[in-house]
Amino acid sequence: MLNFGRNRAQPRSNRPLSLGGMDYSDPKRKNNVVGKILLAATLTALCIIMLKQSPTFNSPSPFSLHEEGMTHVLVTGGAGYIGSHAAMRLLKDGYRVTIVDNLSRGNIGAVKVLQELFPEPGRLQFIYADLGDPKTVNIIFQQNAFDAVMHFAAVAYVGESTMNPLK
Repeated sequence: MLNFGRNRAQPRSNRPLSLGGMDYSDPKRKNNVVGKILLAATLTALCIIMLKQSPTFNSPSPFSLHEEGMTHVLVTGGAGYIGSHAAMRLLKDGYRVTIVDNLSRGNIGAVKVLQELFPEPGRLQFIYADLGDPKTVNIIFQQNAFDAVMHFAAVAYVGESTMNPLK
């Protein structure tokens, strides 16, 4: 015979609250928020210390140094049709190439193809940036040592470029 009485292993007040199969701890029990914050801060500090100790963390990028015998070319609009073909030719001829494009008309697929064809470190970098922002352009030139610039970034549609020539 089944027993329908209130025979329970735990008294009602000590059991966790259950809501749709999800158990929640007793609301009267205080969470250790301060302990969790200290743990997160300690782990973050440990990660920062480990990163700073890494030999590659503070080493300069090959794109920021002038290297004898290596010409570094900035190709603006390098994700577009003409710019990507120019970048490919430069890479085939042994140049170091930085592509800057905001992808408004360009295609990230063209950049990915170049990255697959030339996977060697220090040969190709892509920077997603808008050349209409002077601060961004200054940062790009401060962080890179360019020997030449090939400028292909432009609004490609005649109607749009005549209506808004400064875009």
